Parts: sequence; C-alpha cells; structure tokens
Amino acid sequence: MRVLEPAYTAGLARRGDDELRAMKNECSEIETSVSYARRLAQGRIEILEAEQRRRAEGGSLSELIDALPSILAGDGGRPGVAHTRLAEPDEAIHDLVWPDERDRLLADDSLANLPTLSDDELTATIDALHGFEHDLSAYRRSLHGVIDSIEREIATRAAAGA
Repeated sequence: MRVLEPAYTAGLARRGDDELRAMKNECSEIETSVSYARRLAQGRIEILEAEQRRRAEGGSLSELIDALPSILAGDGGRPGVAHTRLAEPDEAIHDLVWPDERDRLLADDSLANLPTLSDDELTATIDALHGFEHDLSAYRRSLHGVIDSIEREIATRAAAGA
C-alpha cells in the first residue's frame, strides 16, 4: 500500500500542516480498517479453534453456540490496553483488498458450515486465518510507524510554535 512506501513520508518537514493532518487521517482510517479486519480474523480463529476442541472432546454444536459469548469475550490474541491505539470517533472503514484474496477468509461461509467442514478443511482454514492475522498485525505495526513519524513532525512544529 502506498502509505507504507518510503516516498509517502519522505520530506515531511517540507509539507504543509493541512497535508500532514490529511496524511495522518488517511493512515488512521486505514489503521482502523486493518484493526477491524484483524479482530474479525481473531474472532473467526477463536470460534474455529473452539470447534476443533469440541470435536476432540465431544459435545454438541448447540453447546458450542451457547459458548460463543464466552469464546469471543476471551483474550484470544488481543493485546492489553497498554498496547492498543484508540481509534478516532467516526473514522471511515476502508475496504481492504489483498492481492491474494485472503481477505475473503473474513467473509467466507466456514462459520455457517461448521458441521459440514472436514477436520482437514477446519485445520486449513485456521492455519490460513493465523497467517492472515499475522500479516495484518505486521501491516498494522508498519502503519503505526508511519503515523508516529507524521505525529512527530506535527509535534515538532507545535513545540516550535510554527
């Protein structure tokens, strides 16, 4: 994505205040979208792994459905409050499109078809989601670096009274 290319943050000191604010807003909106997609992936992973446990330990599908609130309320893969970045209110959600179409993992029918998925299909879906979540996390960290660079320039100007 272009906001991660070195040219995007090159010469921040020469850019106008309005351009810096627009860049920060753009990156923040993308970060919110990436965070949302990452959480969707984490939630799917948690549900699919619970289905794996249900199959291994026995239990009914209705028991899995009854446990969904506690499954999704757990801490599975989420950072603590100290490591989160607050989203700005009313930030736009960008449609994220990955060239390899892994974003389709977030909207496929695997959850609706849990009982019909084979164990191999279940494992493959979980593995694919773990990989996608890992890449989303790395992308998000890179976005944080860009946002931090822009915020540093804005803060430097504010401190200098520019």
